[in-house]
This record gives sequence, structure tokens and C-alpha cells, in this order.
Amino acid sequence: MNKINPIIDENIKYDLDYIKKNIDLNEFIKKLKSDLLWNGQSELIVIDYAIRCCLNDKNNDPNIINYKKNYNNDPDALEQFLALNLYNCETEHFGKKDPLSSETIIMPKTFLETSKNFWKETEILQDRGDLLERISSKFKKIMHREYVGEQGKDVVDSHSFYQLTINQSTEYFYLTKTGDYNHVVKFCDKLNEKEFINEIVQFKSPRGYV
Repeated sequence: MNKINPIIDENIKYDLDYIKKNIDLNEFIKKLKSDLLWNGQSELIVIDYAIRCCLNDKNNDPNIINYKKNYNNDPDALEQFLALNLYNCETEHFGKKDPLSSETIIMPKTFLETSKNFWKETEILQDRGDLLERISSKFKKIMHREYVGEQGKDVVDSHSFYQLTINQSTEYFYLTKTGDYNHVVKFCDKLNEKEFINEIVQFKSPRGYV
């Protein structure tokens, strides 16, 4: 098995601060309005797209640049390198050019600890509905509700109503963390508390939960 070492800067931390610094917010918002809609049934969730939206021309990460230059500049390979290798610390080289070859990436030990802490923090923020505020100040959580039972005993599903202000425009949307999915239920007009609770009921009732 061939070992490769595309990581030339081990001091970089692949965490939420990295996303906040490098995310293409306009591209991410497009994902919130399309791929991340609940009815779209994407296997990827908010944090997955936030990571992938860090791949843009303004990101000067030397590890990404080195990988792109010396290993594989295919967009899918770059996504796999960032999301699966750098953030998840998986050692398999998913973006290898030769599908018949077997390659592993040498992973710095410091990355493993960062990854562990990142996913732990992300899970907490998702459940609280605070993840988007942590990614960008353009997002503001207005209301939040939590319910127990739909996903199992003592398992919480959370529901957040968000305000997004960007480019002198303000929009509102309903975000949920239900089961393994952290998706946008819908973009809508500004809601008061009673209206938001009604939206939650409409979202949950088709599955037999209110």
C-alpha cells in the first residue's frame, strides 16, 4: 500500500474557525435554498456543505493548494480530501487518480484531536440550533424549540427560526435537526411564536408526531 503525504502544514486546524474564515457564504446560501431543503432528501447536512463551500479561489490553504497541484485537481477529489481526509481524518486516499491503486494519506496526530473536538462541538451546536450563528454573523437565530420522542426515547429533535441578512436583504427560514438530518424545512415570511409552532406541527404531523 502506497503512502502519500499531501499535508505540508500541520499547524492548520480544520475546525469551525476555518469554516468561518474560508466559506463562500453566497454559495453556501444557495445550498441552503436547494440541496439542503428537507424535501430534497440530501444525505449531506448543513455542516457537510459548509465544509465543501470552503473550496474556493479565496482559500489560500497550502494543504489544499499542494493537493490540487501535485495529486488531483478534480473538484470531487478536492471535496473528498477536505471533507473526508482533513476534517474526518480518514486515511484512505479517495481521490486517487488510479482506481486500481491503493493509497493512504499520512495523517498528523494533531489533526485527530482537532477532528474529534470539531465533531463533538458541531453536534452540540446542531442540537441547540446555534451552528449557523457560529459560522457567520449574517445568521441570527430568532426562535428555538425542542421536542422529545420522535427519534426515540430521550432523543431531542430541534427546530430553529432564523434570520439571514446579507447584501442589504433579509430573509427568514425554518431549520431543523431531526434524527441525523440538519436541513432547512422552508424559507418563508417572518413568523411570530404562534406561527412558528404551527409550522413545527405541520412539519412533524405527517410522521405522526406533534
